[in-house]
Amino acid sequence: MFVEIRAAQLADIPALSALAKKTWVDAFGHSVSAEQLAAILEETRSEAYFYKAIERDIILVAAEGHNLLGYVKFGEVRLPVENLAPKAKGLHRLYVGTQRQGQGVGSQLMEAALAHPLLHQARHIYLAVWVQNQRARQLYERFGFEVVGEYYPIEGGDADLIMCRNQQTSPQNVSL
Repeated sequence: MFVEIRAAQLADIPALSALAKKTWVDAFGHSVSAEQLAAILEETRSEAYFYKAIERDIILVAAEGHNLLGYVKFGEVRLPVENLAPKAKGLHRLYVGTQRQGQGVGSQLMEAALAHPLLHQARHIYLAVWVQNQRARQLYERFGFEVVGEYYPIEGGDADLIMCRNQQTSPQNVSL
């Protein structure tokens, strides 16, 4: 079936929240306490969160019919980056449901995000990736992102690597 990449709509929010919670739990649920998990899901994956996020950021979804397969969210940089480059933007999230990982959906979402005027016109794009998430890191490196630092988003947890794509030096089209 055809995978459509499109802007998230208000009607997508219940399914988007469910997908966001499931993908986060699948990827990281084992690395935090039950209390931390509940707080993270409420603060950053709930329907209330996405109703606010859709107003301030760009959210694209990968859909197959009415089924959401993944999403990418981007906007202003919200990472602790020293000497933030002018005209920089942030890629906040890129998640694909476990059953569709490795099938090109993440690459399609990344291509769509990089082609969006907000990111296409940025000089630098920053993102964070969990130090242990090698699969995501490889995807980002394939799209020209390089590690430029790290920080600890969860007290007592592992580091997230801060990666940056310099739009002046990165290839605009990546062959997959």
